[in-house]
Amino acid sequence: MHIPQLIPELPDLLAKAWDISRAHCGNTLTVHIPGMFVVNGRRGGFRAVSITGSRCDLDCEHCRGLLLRTMPHAQTPEELLQFGWDAWKRGDHGMLVTGGCDREGKLPWSSFLPVLRRLKQETALKITIHAGQLDLPAARKLKEAGIDQALVDVIGDDETAREVYHLKQGTATVRKTMDALSQAGLEIIPHVLFGLHYGRELGETAAVDMLKQYPLSQYVVVVLMPARETPMADVSPPAPERVAAFLARARIELPHLRASLGCARPRGFYRRTLDVLAVRAGVNSLALPSDQGLEEAERMGLSVVFRETCCSLGLWTPQTRSQ
Repeated sequence: MHIPQLIPELPDLLAKAWDISRAHCGNTLTVHIPGMFVVNGRRGGFRAVSITGSRCDLDCEHCRGLLLRTMPHAQTPEELLQFGWDAWKRGDHGMLVTGGCDREGKLPWSSFLPVLRRLKQETALKITIHAGQLDLPAARKLKEAGIDQALVDVIGDDETAREVYHLKQGTATVRKTMDALSQAGLEIIPHVLFGLHYGRELGETAAVDMLKQYPLSQYVVVVLMPARETPMADVSPPAPERVAAFLARARIELPHLRASLGCARPRGFYRRTLDVLAVRAGVNSLALPSDQGLEEAERMGLSVVFRETCCSLGLWTPQTRSQ
């Protein structure tokens, strides 16, 4: 695929990032199929569920709770327990527990902790959460419940944290959450949303610098998807070439970590273009890939491994079990 070079240094960045990725992470590209999506005849086995329904008091500028409408709801512990058991009986590998936040950016974890603990004790489901904002006691309770991973949106710019995410304390709130999760010993999977500030690149490099301060094994980059009924409905997402340059620079800055391009990124020609560039930039996992991304991986000599899970789980291999 011919891609116009809007950034003159992009070829050199991609080449350097590719070499670093091969040196530290090998020649495998893991392809992830979360939710109920189907790729190459494979159906995902890792669904998301909201514990607040479609309610979110934080009301972020890029979402306004719309994403919560698209997923199943389990607003009581009993409903979450049933959702988990249904997932286990169906043969799913795990689930992503998420929801809307209150005005401090927190989710109502306390009432769901006994159910999460029970599901971890009585099934082999991998349970990942969108952590929201946490203090140390809350992080420790999630760790004690057996949660496998905490996904955290890492924002590197105070203006973006306040104006887009409506976090009054800005990036300090994010740092507090990262500190709490790290001290609690819960695996953190940071997500950097490129173009979060109305399509502008603002704070993403600072977010990468923040990641260097924590014991991580992986990070995920996602891209703004302007949604209808939000203040960003008419915003253009950042050019794929700019995302690719960021992917390459992050790969260079974080050489020992696995790099993932997550499922949240624009569809169509945008995705096809970005996927090709992401492979060249040395990402180690790709969620919901385009055919062009898979073809590029093959052309570049990578071994492609499919996993029906969220990309946060990296190379984890689900155990075969009877249905």
